[in-house]
Amino acid sequence: MEHALRHYLREDVAREISRFCSGRWVALECRSSGGDRIFYRYWPDGRPLMISEPADLKRLINRFGNRVPRTIYGSANVYRRLERKEDVSSEDNILMSTPSWDVDGSLEEVDLIKEAAGILVDTLRGEGVEKSIYLVWSGRGIHVHLNEKALSGEIWKMGPLRISFAIAEYVLTRARDELERVCDRSRSSDRRIKIENLMDVQRVFTAPLSLHRELDLVAVTIKPDELENFDLDWARMDSFRYWSDWDLFEDGEGDELALKALAEIRSESRTMIGGEGVEERAAPAARAGQVGRFQVMGLLQAARYYVLRGDLDLAKSFGLNRAIFYAWAKKRGVSARRPGGSSRAGQPAEREEIEEKVGDEIAYRSPGGYFMIGGQIQRPVDFDRMIAARFGSSFEKFWVAAVEYVKGFPEDVLRSQRDFYEKVYLPVRDNPGKILERSGRGQEASNLDESPDAA
Repeated sequence: MEHALRHYLREDVAREISRFCSGRWVALECRSSGGDRIFYRYWPDGRPLMISEPADLKRLINRFGNRVPRTIYGSANVYRRLERKEDVSSEDNILMSTPSWDVDGSLEEVDLIKEAAGILVDTLRGEGVEKSIYLVWSGRGIHVHLNEKALSGEIWKMGPLRISFAIAEYVLTRARDELERVCDRSRSSDRRIKIENLMDVQRVFTAPLSLHRELDLVAVTIKPDELENFDLDWARMDSFRYWSDWDLFEDGEGDELALKALAEIRSESRTMIGGEGVEERAAPAARAGQVGRFQVMGLLQAARYYVLRGDLDLAKSFGLNRAIFYAWAKKRGVSARRPGGSSRAGQPAEREEIEEKVGDEIAYRSPGGYFMIGGQIQRPVDFDRMIAARFGSSFEKFWVAAVEYVKGFPEDVLRSQRDFYEKVYLPVRDNPGKILERSGRGQEASNLDESPDAA
């Protein structure tokens, strides 16, 4: 605790964190006495946390210092105002959103992480963006950021969230082949290299010169031209070095890239490259089609939430969350059918969870918005990887069929945890083809291997 506090009270640290966080919604991660992760997003009076000047960081440390502050995050979005809770939920209040890419990997493979980040930098330069790029060592990887001020105000008027997502997706599609070759060389036993488009309304990034949430490493800024020279010594707490001009930009430099991205990227699907084991990457066809109870549960729970609430991203998050919960409950002999059975399995680490009732079933959402369990947040991209990918190219047909199947039940069945499990899930649990039969898509069922698993 003491060394973290000393770090945040340094003038250079307070200066760089406030430069990045100005106009952003701040998240402060602390540690409980038991080691749990605790997130704070609001002052006691309900105002969103902000750091606009170095003195604000000192106020934050003074207020939460006894909670063992560890990591400071700033939202990808830059807001017009942050005075009330309502300000962070209004898309109309978003001025800009920083297009960013996450290169995540192992400390054993820093050179591969640097190579992947370099490919993204080169791709941006190939699209005419040269002076508005900065890198941040995140602790186990690199965040590649395009300074949001490189896009003119007229561009941002087209929709900040849509623009930042499209730019991130466009660059990944251009760089995919090279990035996949880097991922194919990843051999780390603890975590394979992974590159993702993480842009969404809840996204936060580690602030420059913040501490990593687990490692005693500093999130140092790196000049793109010096990327090849970077090594972990730059990020050591007692001797870190960083690029002080990281916030340089050229006005309008990213406009052409933004217009290209908006014209080409029409899907809301997110790209993730790498991340799985080498053996899995070598045989993707073998993974597709292995649909078990876990996938059926996730699919139907997502369809259930979508029918009741109509939010696709949250539906995916809920579907994966419930599939994980039921798998956990079965392994531990816990009844998964009783109302309220979605208690805090594994004690989720964030203490400011948002409780949400779906009928008589309770689940918990993170301050960022997505559902969470056991200290892990279930994002739509995780649903795509763990649920949708198992259906292969048939997923869209299964999704439409699942929604139609779920809609065929009375609302009181969908709102009952017990009835949904027994009347909706159990009849198709070991034969997902039955979902398709309900909507006349039965031919697709023969393409899937049914392998019952946890749920």
